[in-house]
Amino acid sequence: MKGCPEHFKAPFITREKAWSEAEKVRKGFWPEGCVPVDVESVVYRLGLKLEPIHELKQAGDIDALLRGDGTTIIVDADEYMDARMENRIRYSIAHELGHFVLHRDIYPEPFETLGEWVDFTERLPKDQWNFIEQHAYEFAGRLLVPREDLEAALGEVVGMAESRGFQDWDQSGDTAKDYLASRICRGFGVSGEVIAKRLTREGLWPPRR
Repeated sequence: MKGCPEHFKAPFITREKAWSEAEKVRKGFWPEGCVPVDVESVVYRLGLKLEPIHELKQAGDIDALLRGDGTTIIVDADEYMDARMENRIRYSIAHELGHFVLHRDIYPEPFETLGEWVDFTERLPKDQWNFIEQHAYEFAGRLLVPREDLEAALGEVVGMAESRGFQDWDQSGDTAKDYLASRICRGFGVSGEVIAKRLTREGLWPPRR
């Protein structure tokens, strides 16, 4: 994103590359290996800072933001202190870690105000901005929801459903997927929506028994 924002071109990063980088970070900086991943510990072990500031969400409709100098992830202080928002903030921090790992070479120089940052991003070509956001989404999803753990959790809840007589996964559509995702998500510390997306992106839906 350095240089003229109107001419910015997103780097080409496949989802497999984003997943690979997420695996490296989790294995290297979360050796405990369990879920939910303590993403704040990962932040500090990477040598980054975490800085809650008030009214971040109100000022720019942003939950979290990586500073342009690549040293600090800023989070909305009110959401950070609200236990009800724990999963959302965890995912937002993981998303910003994705930008740190995948995009730090293209990040702009630090801005003095949040308004300058918002103005800069709004001048970026929308499709290019969407590309780098998608990179970070894929990184965050794989960082917080390891495939092996997700596959094991899915197998458990599918087994329970089938023991009660349900078999028609191919025809069940999003209803069954969303229901099972809501049963799985607590163990990963993410929303059911994140789990449902991971099931699709990882090719785990519909279940193959």
